[in-house]
Amino acid sequence: MSTAYGTRSLREILRILFEHWGKILFIFAVGAGGTWYGCQHWFPLKYRSQVSLVYKRPMNKNPLSLDSPERTLEVFVKAQQQIVMSDLVLARTKVLAENPRLYEQWEVLRREWRQAEKQPNGKVVEALGNAMAFLNGEKVQPKVDKLLHEDQVAFIDFQKAVKLETPGGEQVGMTETFTIKVDYPADREDPDSFQNAYRAASALADMYLVRYQELQQALNEPAERLMTDVVASYDEEYKAREGAYHDFIQENAADVGVLEQLLRSGTEHGVQVLYTKIRESDAGLSVDLARERSLLQVFKEKLPAACFESGGIEKMTDEQIEAAMAAVPASLLFDNVLFVETAKNLTMLMARLAKAEGQFTEDSRDVRYLKYQVSSTKRHALAGIVAYSKGLESSIQAREEQKKLNEGLVKEVAQERAEVQAKLAEYARLKNEFEVAQKHRERLEQERVYAMATRLLSREPVNISILDEASMPDPDKPSSPQTMIYTVVAGIVSLLLGVALAFLADHFDHTVRSTVEAERYLGVPVLGTVKKRGRRLVVPA
Repeated sequence: MSTAYGTRSLREILRILFEHWGKILFIFAVGAGGTWYGCQHWFPLKYRSQVSLVYKRPMNKNPLSLDSPERTLEVFVKAQQQIVMSDLVLARTKVLAENPRLYEQWEVLRREWRQAEKQPNGKVVEALGNAMAFLNGEKVQPKVDKLLHEDQVAFIDFQKAVKLETPGGEQVGMTETFTIKVDYPADREDPDSFQNAYRAASALADMYLVRYQELQQALNEPAERLMTDVVASYDEEYKAREGAYHDFIQENAADVGVLEQLLRSGTEHGVQVLYTKIRESDAGLSVDLARERSLLQVFKEKLPAACFESGGIEKMTDEQIEAAMAAVPASLLFDNVLFVETAKNLTMLMARLAKAEGQFTEDSRDVRYLKYQVSSTKRHALAGIVAYSKGLESSIQAREEQKKLNEGLVKEVAQERAEVQAKLAEYARLKNEFEVAQKHRERLEQERVYAMATRLLSREPVNISILDEASMPDPDKPSSPQTMIYTVVAGIVSLLLGVALAFLADHFDHTVRSTVEAERYLGVPVLGTVKKRGRRLVVPA
């Protein structure tokens, strides 16, 4: 019987627990046993595999790009994290992990790749090319496209199952290793399905390495081509100056020693100094002219003809605008402040659009307005690129005029110089022209070599390697469900629930068990009690 007088005594609490111990034990057995049975037979299994990678930030000698002078390692590490978690890398991984035949074919290519890394003569480049061709071929790429566009739910589930950790935690720029952990579901009916997690982790590390190489090649090959064009454009002028210098030496072999001594003794006068500066300016002008011609040629080849027509950009579709923007390497426009600011604005708008699409429907005013802003910004950016290319034409024309003007000045100064010291001035001019041209060409050649070295470096993953291969999960210890922990928690919760139900049952139980309870219940004194036997209170004689 429930009482409303003060708190319960320890004796009453023990009485309640012992009266309902069977129910408490039953609830405990159902909760803990049901959880254990569910973990063993019902709940979906997941196994975990992890792989560790080590990397070194490459020295960037690309003449068309510049690293951040501060926190370079942190920027590089975060870029690698974005590559690992990119849609293409994860989609390729899931396709290989779920298709044993494709994974076996990839394993063959992977072994060839690893063996080729130990061999010289560019074997690794060929092996890596075969691997990229397989991933971009008809066996894998259609499945990747289908997963990304038609099976978003499964892809998002797999994306959530991938975790990337660094030993430094928040100090991500203080470490040169990171670990990829993959929790992959398994089929209870298939005893070998626990290996899916191993295949997923191993394939993810490989897909990251392949994607890293693809991006490096895509970024570095245009730089080498551009520098090769610049050097080739400057070679003609360099050869002309070199030929003139050597011809003069051959024609005046007997006087070269004297001319050299006079030149070193400080006999150069004001006219000669002016002439030297003009020629140096002309050499720098030629370098700039060659570079602008190369840039203009790239823009003419990459951009569609409609961009240069009056009102052509307004007539182009969004897809054509997108294709035209993608065709032009962004590295060629880093010196264009307007393009850089427009690109920043476009990035902010696209981020806002992505956030709005996650909050509103496609037909909402905010989403439509942001899409319009993104489209308009892209058109403005393309218009800026076209204007920049047209500006290059004007700049080239102005530089050509300046070059012609310089040539005229050279002729005038040469005439004055000839009146002073014809041979000495001629020798000084030719020598200076050759040395200036030689220095410029050495600088351009060095930049071309840097670009070529960067491209060759991107052909092999020499900066990133697998530190620890993917771990094979223990088939008896899935990462989820954790049977022991779940069972203990369920047992504790069930025990507490059973105790709570016991006290609740006692609260609604109005059975009189003692004279004290009878007096409290009736409100009158009780003199005694009579035991009940059967259905009667008094047993007849």
